[in-house]
Amino acid sequence: MSPSPTIVSKPRLLFRPDPVLGWSLSPGHAVRVGFRQNVLQHINPQGWRTVAAPETGDGPRIAFYGCSFTYGTGLNDDETYTSLVQRSRPSVRVLNRGIGGHGSVQNFLQFRRDLSARAVDAAVFGIISDHRFRNIAHPQRMRQYLAPEWYKLGVEHVPVARLDASGKVRVVYLPIWQPVIRDAEFQAFLPDDFMLNAASFAVFDLIVSVAKAAGIPVTFVLLDELDRPFNAGVMERFPQTTDISTPYDTDHTFMPRDIHPNVRANELFAERLLPIVDGLCDAALTRPVQ
Repeated sequence: MSPSPTIVSKPRLLFRPDPVLGWSLSPGHAVRVGFRQNVLQHINPQGWRTVAAPETGDGPRIAFYGCSFTYGTGLNDDETYTSLVQRSRPSVRVLNRGIGGHGSVQNFLQFRRDLSARAVDAAVFGIISDHRFRNIAHPQRMRQYLAPEWYKLGVEHVPVARLDASGKVRVVYLPIWQPVIRDAEFQAFLPDDFMLNAASFAVFDLIVSVAKAAGIPVTFVLLDELDRPFNAGVMERFPQTTDISTPYDTDHTFMPRDIHPNVRANELFAERLLPIVDGLCDAALTRPVQ
């Protein structure tokens, strides 16, 4: 019999410090959803969101990397798009690697961990437009870390991308407690859209490069349509990208209580992901053994 989970009152209280990712999820914990009744989200003993489906498959392990959209904020364990994909493809082993607040830099670092552990056979990276601000030390994002809860949780730093003169990306760690940014006006000094996109594209390039070196098939999926020029840029630069986004409205989110994709949106995500998953499985099964 499994031990009862430690139940917390809000998703952020699931976080624990992580030296590489900044923060990760606490194994054996659960959180109640404040704006929906009878919704309890579980973190499994390995520290990942529970994928609610029989773990009987012996097919390829497909990891879904992302943020709260992939984690499934506001959803029951069996309502997330990863669980819906698992239910539709029982032979595949679906891994939900989504963590609230993470960006593409953290997704890349976790992917690299999984490659080192030989824990994945294929990968899907869920991208939202806000990742552009998470992938660099943008004040819009850094100000959010000034909330007292981050300090109480013991989370000390966040990994972000830096580009050198040649466009090569490196990951650096910045302390999250920087009160100077609370009131300062940095508008005149902030990167423009081109620079924001360039940093994220460099991270995506790194993901593709590392995946290729490991012989792991990888794809990107766009999960929101809030910045269509950004989405168009990703599609143009990375042909392995599919736009599976849903509208930002009350039919596809929990608005006005919460902005995250709702049950209907996740059903659409899963439906649109199935041919992608099938293609990744075929690629994983035919790739040379490393």
